[in-house]
Amino acid sequence: MAVQEWEIMDFSAGLIDRVDDNLLPDNAAKDCQNFISRKVGSMKPRPGQARLNTAALPGPVQGLHAYYYGDFFGENRKLVVAAGGVVAYWDPDTQSFVNLKTGLDVGALTCFETCANYMVAFNGVNAPWKYDGADVSTLAGAPEDGQFCVLHKEKLFTVPTSEPSTLRWSNSFAPETWEAVNYWDIRKGDGDKITCLRSHLGELVIFKRRSLSVLRGTSLDDFRLDEVDARVGCTGPFAAAADGPYLYFVSDEGICVFNGARVVNLSREFIPNLWSTINTEQLHKAAVTVWDGLVWFALPEGSSLHNNLVIAYIPPADGAAGGKFWPWRGIKASCFQAYNNGERLLLYSGDAVSGNVNQQDVGTDDFGNPIEAYWVGKTFAIGEADKKNRFLRAFIQDSPGANDVDLQVTIDYGQFASLVPDGGDELVRRYNFYSTYNGRYLQPKLMYSGLGGCEVRGLKVLYKPFGRAS
Repeated sequence: MAVQEWEIMDFSAGLIDRVDDNLLPDNAAKDCQNFISRKVGSMKPRPGQARLNTAALPGPVQGLHAYYYGDFFGENRKLVVAAGGVVAYWDPDTQSFVNLKTGLDVGALTCFETCANYMVAFNGVNAPWKYDGADVSTLAGAPEDGQFCVLHKEKLFTVPTSEPSTLRWSNSFAPETWEAVNYWDIRKGDGDKITCLRSHLGELVIFKRRSLSVLRGTSLDDFRLDEVDARVGCTGPFAAAADGPYLYFVSDEGICVFNGARVVNLSREFIPNLWSTINTEQLHKAAVTVWDGLVWFALPEGSSLHNNLVIAYIPPADGAAGGKFWPWRGIKASCFQAYNNGERLLLYSGDAVSGNVNQQDVGTDDFGNPIEAYWVGKTFAIGEADKKNRFLRAFIQDSPGANDVDLQVTIDYGQFASLVPDGGDELVRRYNFYSTYNGRYLQPKLMYSGLGGCEVRGLKVLYKPFGRAS
């Protein structure tokens, strides 16, 4: 029979592990790590990371905040970090962190919010405090054990550690005036507790671990509490982020999105097997952010006690559900913060292991080390069902000037074996299979572990059916 070819010029479907690998779309991955395809015809390794501070703060990072103040937006700015019982801000002149407050609880997450005249901080253990760009002082009137905070309808909301199902808030435009009547019990006595608050679409979204409610209205006179979902909630205070009309969050059941009316589980349809590897006992540490059109979900994988996996989600253009999933490893993020340094907007993450703040989406390496990336495609039953195939050659199309990727293949579900390049040019590299590569099924694996990045634009395999598959 004549030589035939199988060609893939699109890698954009991302990871799909719900179906058998031979039933996958041609542009989907059975397994992948640290690659991403954001347009048809191109796949690259994920962007890199760089340290902001070389001298680590004491302990893992437990909170980040961008504080802008002054008569004009951005006239004064500070990137604020909480780590190991210390809250500090970054000084770009000395390239170091300057302490704002010390002696805080070393194990508590710290949530920040910017009010009209100052920044406030809550950690659920120490008394809430404020900072106006010059002085640090106690935030008068606030619950002593408020554990997180959000500014909504010009009121500052929090949840006391001692009353984990009670929402309390300040008067409007008065973060230090907390009247006794300003509270609302959220399904008190249900054995659950409030885990996260978000202001979204003009409403206050109140997450418990196993439920989602919405507080509608503007004041105690017209507030109305509606329960949206009595089964699905958010796992922790950093585990939700909004992108336009959509609120993405991490639940015990998977990665979810709330559109103001209902909740949709995004991961169940495409990556249930990857989700099954998540350490749910540590899922309260999950962190979510939206950056450059992607939703980043930082999660603890396997037996890890901290977030060691980021699932990058590409939402579809016409809605929140039905997007693409790309797992990234090597990013240990406890929290995220976008920060305008006066020149451009940057994404920072708190290190979940050390007292470092790390810039994300920068360069092509992780702190000078290569990013280990791979992509495993579907298993292709090539040719006629009753015949074996003689695999002849493979071709990889690269971007001009990019570094080369490695190609491995497995035949009939055997072990992956590397192929050695045998000719080509700057754009296309050729591999010969030789006579030992005969079989019914073929599965490709693209790998990259160098410095400088790469870009894959296509893969082609030439084969020739022959004989009977006895």
